Amino acid sequence: MTMQTRYFDDFELGEQWPIAETYEMTRDEIVSFAQKWDPQPFHVDEEAGKKSVYGTLTACGTHIQAVVLKLAQALPHETAVIGALGYDEIRFHKPACLDDVLSLTIECIEKRPSSSKPDRGVIKNRHTLVNQTGDTVFSQTTTLLIARKA
Repeated sequence: MTMQTRYFDDFELGEQWPIAETYEMTRDEIVSFAQKWDPQPFHVDEEAGKKSVYGTLTACGTHIQAVVLKLAQALPHETAVIGALGYDEIRFHKPACLDDVLSLTIECIEKRPSSSKPDRGVIKNRHTLVNQTGDTVFSQTTTLLIARKA
């Protein structure tokens, strides 16, 4: 099955895409990711996590951002992205804890055609990652350069 490609012209302000796929924060994944990228005790040692202010093992911030990118790949459409221009307003609202099940919603919050190149435009999306109880764990805005329809 071929996925529909969405272009700059197809985006609407306020449009939301709740991603059906979820991501479970398992012990093995939290520990292995953190051992390589952020080996703080509350990320790599379950007993240290229990004694920390979090009371459990938690995922590091880079891991959480990687989960957002992974879940975003489950959009039901392709996007004609030329390139990413930046991530802004990155916020860690709550820790992503052991056994959390995370889900992502993407919302179009800004849209503007390029002032110098008529074949493209800029889209800003808000990514919101929540846990199984609906608490926001992480949010960021992503600015993308996207092709216009020919």
